[in-house]
Amino acid sequence: MSLVNLAQILKPANNEQYAVAAYDVFNIEMAAGVIKAAEKTHSPVILAYVEMFDTLVPMEAYIALLCQLAEDSSVPVCIHLDHATNFTVIQRAVKCGFTSVMIDASDRPFEENIAATRQVVQLCQPLNISVEAELGHVAGNEGMYSSDQGFYTEVDQAYEFVTQTGIDALAVAVGTVYKSTPILSFDRCKAIKTATNNLPLVLHGGSGLSDDDFYRIIKCGINKVNIFTDLTLAALTQLRNLNNSQENSYFGICMETATAIQKAAEEKLHRFGCVGKA
Repeated sequence: MSLVNLAQILKPANNEQYAVAAYDVFNIEMAAGVIKAAEKTHSPVILAYVEMFDTLVPMEAYIALLCQLAEDSSVPVCIHLDHATNFTVIQRAVKCGFTSVMIDASDRPFEENIAATRQVVQLCQPLNISVEAELGHVAGNEGMYSSDQGFYTEVDQAYEFVTQTGIDALAVAVGTVYKSTPILSFDRCKAIKTATNNLPLVLHGGSGLSDDDFYRIIKCGINKVNIFTDLTLAALTQLRNLNNSQENSYFGICMETATAIQKAAEEKLHRFGCVGKA
């Protein structure tokens, strides 16, 4: 269909109270599996790239591939830089075709977070590139790091932060914590949604949430959910199964892995209410 930015893909999600899945992908099997899942279910989708992936696959080369996949897709696709902490990396992303970036300065003092985020907004908005930021602490890079305790987003700070930065989406800490049992604060999510004038809200760290948890938190204002761990677990399980079989073709292994990722991606799409929304 087309390559879109984050604001474009989240606007109907916000209006109709569903969430768009953002999948962190770092190779062709992951990207192809996610796109096929989105096309099969007629769902809008976000392909995300974390700056640490640059050590495996250079940003400029990989994003050229993702952009081509997006342009050829039958569904709306956003290409998103996830959890960027380095302004130089964001500048590279702007030059090579990303339609959305996330500045993650959530580990800095409040005023420094505002200043860093405003700098990114000033760079990206004139170029029609959306900006996501984070307030409160949610462990970064979708399950690659552990966090024993989440730090909730304060409602009054959310209002001030959004007002002063002009961001397009806000990642909030409402109880999702990596490697422990999440305890969601649905009332806090609702309050943040109201305080930020119905801004699209983002949930990071969704592993361990039940279908009912996802349904309720999306109804409270979440419009984007980041996914990484579940895709990697699906891939690892498939690889282990193939290792115990007679499959000796590397090409065949890659194809089977992409299919496993597609199935895992489809499961999430059905949970988020975005099926048929493309």
